[in-house]
Amino acid sequence: MGEIILVVVGILIALSINNWNEDRKEEVLELEYLERILTDLKADTRYFNRQIVECNEVMNLSYQYIHKAYEEQKSKEDYVALVELFTDRTENLVVQNSTYLELNNAGKLSIFKNQQVKDSLIALHRDYEYAASRIKEFNDYHSRLLSSARVYNSKYSKKRAFIFDKPYMFNPNEWEYINDPTSEKFREQEWINAMYLVKHKEAMEFHKALLSKNEFLNELIVEELDNRK
Repeated sequence: MGEIILVVVGILIALSINNWNEDRKEEVLELEYLERILTDLKADTRYFNRQIVECNEVMNLSYQYIHKAYEEQKSKEDYVALVELFTDRTENLVVQNSTYLELNNAGKLSIFKNQQVKDSLIALHRDYEYAASRIKEFNDYHSRLLSSARVYNSKYSKKRAFIFDKPYMFNPNEWEYINDPTSEKFREQEWINAMYLVKHKEAMEFHKALLSKNEFLNELIVEELDNRK
């Protein structure tokens, strides 16, 4: 009887040690994932800050164009300076989501013991997806707008000045419409710049909101890692 008890006790101890080892492996894996997510969040923080600056720059250029267009453009040089304010800079939302997708696709999100960290991570990436879809809609709309609109003659761009470098290549009739705010072309170009301003304002609001949520999750994970040391 005593031998049976010893065998049972030995089995229980072995199972306990095995369970401890498995728990320890899972804890190590959890901490590794937390570190990886933290790295992703830091990269996204830098990205959102850059995008906020970029949006502000585009909004400022579009605003300048809209108001400067109402001033008299007395020469080709004046018109070229105005054209330089036009920007069609466009970028879809690009975030670091490989770690999250790896966890989600493998069904491993339950690995996180801190429920607030897990819930905040899921919510953040849901917000990423929504913002990405909305920003893409903005960009697609403006791509269609540009493709159907009569934008500036490319030879008035400073980027092409090395090609169009002779006075006889230019005709005042090509740019004097800008001095008539009632003209269709003036109104069309004003609308394009106004829509670019609106688009980047909307994008900037998304970036600011995502940055705030990103920083909140960052703080949660840093605190969690500190508590687990």
